[in-house]
Amino acid sequence: MLAAIATATAFALAAASPALAAPASGGLTISPAAGTPDASPQTQISILGVAPRLIESVSVTGSSTGGHAGRLRSYSGGRGASFVPAQRFAQSERVTAIVRIRGLAPRRFSFSIARLGPVQPVLSIAKVQPPKLDHFVSDPRLLPPKITVLKRADRLPGDIFLTPLPSPVVHPESNNAITIMPVGPGGPMIVDGRGRLVWFRQLTAPTVAGNLQVQRYQGRSVLTWWQGGVTPSAFGIGEGVIADTSYRTVATVHAGNGYPMDIHEFRLTPAGDALFTVYSPVLVHVAGTALGTLTPLIDSIVQEVDVRTGLVVWEWHSLGHIPLQDSYATPANSASYDAFHLNAIQPLAGGRVLLSARDTSAVYEVDRASGRILWTLGGKASSFRLGPGARFYFQHDAELGANGQVSLFDDEAGPPMYAPSSRGLILALDQRRRVATVVRQYRRPQNTSAESEGSLQIIAAGDAFLGFGSEPYFSQFTAGGRLLFDARLPIDDGSYRTFRFPWSATPRTRPTVVARRRDASHSSVYVSWNGATAVACWQVLAGPNTRHLTIRATTHKTGFETRIDIAGSFGVVVVRALSARGRVLSVSGPSPVL
Repeated sequence: MLAAIATATAFALAAASPALAAPASGGLTISPAAGTPDASPQTQISILGVAPRLIESVSVTGSSTGGHAGRLRSYSGGRGASFVPAQRFAQSERVTAIVRIRGLAPRRFSFSIARLGPVQPVLSIAKVQPPKLDHFVSDPRLLPPKITVLKRADRLPGDIFLTPLPSPVVHPESNNAITIMPVGPGGPMIVDGRGRLVWFRQLTAPTVAGNLQVQRYQGRSVLTWWQGGVTPSAFGIGEGVIADTSYRTVATVHAGNGYPMDIHEFRLTPAGDALFTVYSPVLVHVAGTALGTLTPLIDSIVQEVDVRTGLVVWEWHSLGHIPLQDSYATPANSASYDAFHLNAIQPLAGGRVLLSARDTSAVYEVDRASGRILWTLGGKASSFRLGPGARFYFQHDAELGANGQVSLFDDEAGPPMYAPSSRGLILALDQRRRVATVVRQYRRPQNTSAESEGSLQIIAAGDAFLGFGSEPYFSQFTAGGRLLFDARLPIDDGSYRTFRFPWSATPRTRPTVVARRRDASHSSVYVSWNGATAVACWQVLAGPNTRHLTIRATTHKTGFETRIDIAGSFGVVVVRALSARGRVLSVSGPSPVL
């Protein structure tokens, strides 16, 4: 019965799928991988790398729930399909699956369903610190954190992308007591090189944002970020957002298989997929404990979802691939036994993926099809001998460059603290001799030490842009290590990652204006346009009413909000946004002079 249902569904999908030859067995990726110890009770069977019309049947049987009916759903582009069971699996049961694909031998494999751990709450954030926030007359509800530029460099290209985390600035990865030190509302935020606000999408507590950056989706530049709540164990429960250059949301991405999306990574692929982390609290038997004893543990999962369909195309679990003894975390020193803490995912050529795990202090290259770890850099089981100064701890944002070098943000402050300061680190990998050596490193002169989070971005001309994560600083260095730019958020604030990108945007909203009468013959006009990047000048039109307006002033934009003083007695004002060439970009609504 099950085979008949799956077969009928497969042929129904074939009409919409491009004609593909039967895949080579090495190009086929099925998840959950064989032997996965803690798949979700709501898991799909994801079959990637084959035209859906070639999937003849999928048979799925649980050791306690028996056979599962379901249906095949095709991925965009005809790259494969997911078998979506009609009912959930039971916790702790063993599942056997058989996938039959035309032209290949049947794939028979089994995996186990997790024993789920307790659901963690989202931390509440109630207070703010108004002196640390910017305030604008034209948009009084907008309360971004103030940026202080410590070393200015006006000619550096690009704007700065950050996600202020109002609280917790907690350092929970170390199992310390949680400290809530709120600054203000969270949200994705862009500032220019002088620290002036460009755009802020203010979120309502306890929702915060992470990972704001510019990526490509469907051939166009987009903004992407994660938003949701953060738990006491420092993982996220939320969703990914993709927005266009008018800040309109074009897609919202959710994790599949019953999981929420975590904050640590959100990366788009050329195929139109999203790669991100998932943290799953489970109960496991830990070696050395009495038989039958279950210990809470947080598994770190990589998931890839087809943005258009929402289907899971690939999933990889740290548990079962990374030995628990390789972790520096233990049930005694880590909240909820966060043994892996994946924080970076990079798709590579040849069906490989680069992963970074904070709590093993290691970076891994993984074969997608088999799930096998190909090599390990750092940690307790490094495949590479580490040269002088190459050892790193609790790293974030690992990337493998086209030149074969690995860049990462080396926190080195867990606790325990392994160095007096965090650094950006670039390592050369000699694959033949299996040796890793230091190419360059970048440190703030003040020896800033980040206990968690952080990022390293290699940008134009080889400059390095560092975000110091749980610490409020972000800095740009030359390739040789000279500090070019340095700035910070308010103390008690931080940004999980901080990047620099060129950005051009025209919001769908209109400029906001407030006009205040100073005396009988003078008024001040305050104008801003949240997110606009092309405004060069503001032009004020004023009159007794909207039918009788004349130009009263034209002035250069001076920051996020510009104050324009005008002489005369007027009842209403309207403001035009002008480009550098004098083109009208937008016009505000009428504002009474009060």
